[in-house]
Amino acid sequence: MKALQILRLIVQIVFMLGLFWSLVPHSDIVGQKLFLSIFFMGVFFCGWVCPFGTLQEMLAKLGRCLRLPRYQMPKSIQKYLQFSRYFFYGATLFGISITWLNARSAFTHRLFIGTLTTSVSIVLILFLILSLFMDRPFCNYFCTKGAFYGLLSPLRLFSIRRNESCCIHCHLCDKKCPMNIAIEKTRFVRHPNCINCFQCMSVCPKKCLSYRLLSLKRNQTTPQKSA
Repeated sequence: MKALQILRLIVQIVFMLGLFWSLVPHSDIVGQKLFLSIFFMGVFFCGWVCPFGTLQEMLAKLGRCLRLPRYQMPKSIQKYLQFSRYFFYGATLFGISITWLNARSAFTHRLFIGTLTTSVSIVLILFLILSLFMDRPFCNYFCTKGAFYGLLSPLRLFSIRRNESCCIHCHLCDKKCPMNIAIEKTRFVRHPNCINCFQCMSVCPKKCLSYRLLSLKRNQTTPQKSA
C-alpha cells in the first residue's frame, strides 16, 4: 500500500505539471477519457488526476507538518453537509451560475491565463487557507464536477471491501478518509463521495480493507462494537 500511495503521488504531480507543461495532457481531458471507467472502478479523477485536489492534499500535509489544528466535520453534521455539492450541481442544471464559487476551475483554468476576478480570487485563497486545517474542503462540499462523477460512482463494479471479521473498530480509516466517509460502518464502500485515494487501506492496521469486485450481497451497515 505504501508503493500504491507513492504511485498516486507521482501521477498527481505529473498532472499538476500538466498545468504548466504542454507535453502533459490537461487533467480535464484525461477526466473525459476516464469517464467510462467510473462504471467499473469508481472515481479516480478526483483522487489521482485533479490538480486542485492534489493542491488541497499538499496543503493538508503542510498543515500537519506545521502542527496546525486539524478539523474534521462531525459525522452528525457530515451526513447532511455531504450533499451540499450535489445541491450546487443541481443549481447549475437549472442555469444558476456559481462560477465565482468554482475554485477548482479558477485554479486549473483561469489562474494561468490571468482572468481571475476579485471575488473568485478571494474564494480561491480562502479554500487554500482552509485546506491547511481540514482535508479537501472544496472537494467535500462545493465541487460540482466531483458531484457529477459521484452520482455515477455507486454503479461501479469494483470497490473497497471491509472484512468485518478482522476489523477492530479502531476508527483509523474514518479519520484518514479525506472525504469523511464512514468506512467502518460499511461492508463495501459505495459512497458517491469516494475518490479511490486508498488512504483508508494504507492506514488499516489489520489489513481489513481491500479493493475487489463488488459482492452481490447487500451492503449492510454494521453497528460498532461496544468498548
